[in-house]
Amino acid sequence: MSVNKNQPHLLLLPEDDANRQLANGFLKEVDGARQRQMQVLPVAGGWQEVLSLFKAVHVMEMERYHRRFMVLLIDFDGQEDRLGKAREVVPEDLQE
Repeated sequence: MSVNKNQPHLLLLPEDDANRQLANGFLKEVDGARQRQMQVLPVAGGWQEVLSLFKAVHVMEMERYHRRFMVLLIDFDGQEDRLGKAREVVPEDLQE
């Protein structure tokens, strides 16, 4: 199901299938009306692909649709520097 881009909505971009399952489990616990405001995107195929897709596709879309929020669903696999690398990709005006 696709969200209404002109209403507040949340897109979840999972790194891998385990994160996709986590996002779908979360989505199932949300009530019906709010569920229609959320969408789990296809698996990116790795944490670097999440950042690459976000930068190449979703930054522009977020600037176009000001009511869009995104969750970049990556795991750190014990690598503490991933959060910093992810923050570097997110433009300052979208960090809130």
